Amino acid sequence: MYELVQAGENTYYIDCPAKMGLYVTGSSVCMIDGGSDGDAAKKALKHIEARGWHLDMVINTHSHADHIGGNQLLQNRTGCRIYAYGIERAFAERPELEGTMLYGAEAPEPFRHKAYRAKPSVVGALTEAVLPKGLEIIELPGHSIDQIGIRTSDDVVFLADALLGDNILEKYSFSVIIDAAKYLETLGKIENMEAELFVPSHGQPTADIKSLAELNIRTTEEIIEMTYQICREPRTFEEIVKLLFDRYGTPDTVPQYYLNSTTVKAILTMLADQGRLESGTAEHMTKFNSI
Repeated sequence: MYELVQAGENTYYIDCPAKMGLYVTGSSVCMIDGGSDGDAAKKALKHIEARGWHLDMVINTHSHADHIGGNQLLQNRTGCRIYAYGIERAFAERPELEGTMLYGAEAPEPFRHKAYRAKPSVVGALTEAVLPKGLEIIELPGHSIDQIGIRTSDDVVFLADALLGDNILEKYSFSVIIDAAKYLETLGKIENMEAELFVPSHGQPTADIKSLAELNIRTTEEIIEMTYQICREPRTFEEIVKLLFDRYGTPDTVPQYYLNSTTVKAILTMLADQGRLESGTAEHMTKFNSI
């Protein structure tokens, strides 16, 4: 765990639950994602310092805590610049916003654990102007609002959480989705990509991403269809969630419940936008019904 793996002439990744990428030019390092917490960041710095490199920049692919949790330690110890794309910058700089968005109000104590709330850091806007030479931004929205991937000059593509490894899908089924339509569009985009190596944050690196993308598409479409069928009879949101969790497994924690519930909301929105679902309020309840 936390082994440094060389993926190309200038590209490395740290093999851990939420993979971190390293793009090295000379002795300067651009890190792709800052690690899940301070301990992960320390292990990354140990690899960097052992080789006489210097951490110059961190690019956050998105603002979830397991990708920005090491930001503060890295910035305090090295003075590195940290960047995030689009609205992810606001969430990375103010990590408490994630829990507020999920919960719908000031989030209670379970959301304040480091797994869901990173420590704040100073984050700049990721643009082409600040992007190191040799790196390319790939927009991969759906899992989060403005998630990105990064392609390096070695033709290594870091995919962030745009798709999950087959072992994770087998265990959990549910991906965390903020926009179901964009999530499927992103999976379709990845399905047709080519690269020397793809590095999902939560999955095994592979040169052939097509089969994994197809598995993620099938799994997501199955949950969407299951949601549609559940709503053949008018249901409240809580009833829909219970039936889906009965089928796919109940989340272990309160924050995970809200994360998976967000996926259900994203699916309901997509079905409504497609004209396959309608909702209405009666008897102090909102019910959803397939059309």
